Amino acid sequence: MNSNSDPIDPYSNLPKGLNDENLWKAMIQRIDEIDTIRRSIRDQIKLSRVNEQTQNIPIDPQWLCQTQQKSATLARERIALHEEMKTIRTRIKRARRERNGRPVESLAIEFMLIAQQKLPINIFNDIRNEAAVNIACFKQ
Repeated sequence: MNSNSDPIDPYSNLPKGLNDENLWKAMIQRIDEIDTIRRSIRDQIKLSRVNEQTQNIPIDPQWLCQTQQKSATLARERIALHEEMKTIRTRIKRARRERNGRPVESLAIEFMLIAQQKLPINIFNDIRNEAAVNIACFKQ
């Protein structure tokens, strides 16, 4: 089993050759599988502890250690999948925008042009200046 320092490959339990949208779906499915397995592990451990207390059936320490390690490894895989999904989601969004023939910033630019035409100049300038300050504060 992996030690806690070994990196987890989020693609190791996924089908190969998927496009981003199908990869996203496969990742969601894998996370669901991980959650189901980890719930089952927790239930097995709880049952073993109940049996230990009520029926004096000792828990095998090696089994407990292996089971907890398996759960921890699955949790790390789930985190790795979730982190990778952020990248996949960005690529999916970019591809959709490109398919629609719009650059990423076109909505913001179009909004600014319409606002400039429809709002009184002092209100438009106040909004633009406040937005510029917010952006400058965010970048620091």
